[in-house]
Amino acid sequence: AVVSTQSTGENRPKDPVAFLSQYFGSLVEEVNVIIRAQRLVCLTHHSRPAFSDNVISAYKLLREKGLSGKVHNELLRGLCNGLPPVIAERLLDKLNCKELDAVPHQLFYNNVLTCLVCHDYKKHSELLYRELGSVCDRGVCESLFQLLAEHTESSSKYELSSSLIARTISSANSYGNQYISSEEFVISALDTYVDMLQTPT
Repeated sequence: AVVSTQSTGENRPKDPVAFLSQYFGSLVEEVNVIIRAQRLVCLTHHSRPAFSDNVISAYKLLREKGLSGKVHNELLRGLCNGLPPVIAERLLDKLNCKELDAVPHQLFYNNVLTCLVCHDYKKHSELLYRELGSVCDRGVCESLFQLLAEHTESSSKYELSSSLIARTISSANSYGNQYISSEEFVISALDTYVDMLQTPT
């Protein structure tokens, strides 16, 4: 059988070098814009009033360059750097949009905020583990995770008072010498946070 090369030739760019240069140049520009947007939303802590303005600036910047679900997802992936990989993937699975979807501002704001709060949650979990010290028994930790889940679900906060923690530790069932590592503790705590998130519709 004879295969026609006419259609193949018609699809070839007249100047392959220029075509590739333009293609990769557009990719680099997209990455640079995403990095700029990421820096904008990280300029101030999300608890400060200026955070909302910074998110608006990042949203406008990305929208000018073409804010698709794909760009939104790449920004969130960058914001998840520093989280345990298994948690980052779970979080992105919940927050990612379809690549060609439009991204309204409120969804953009909520998802950016969710990623940044997860980093705070991680820091608080690491601090709590250090404060627990020799009482990081698996039974104690499981009681704390349950408390954390109930507290987060009812109040949408991720900080626990020291008195509440102390009462939980004193009433927890010990598993003897079954201790939990720092990494396992943090991942379990972050799992609680991700479980509380509502999947966007």
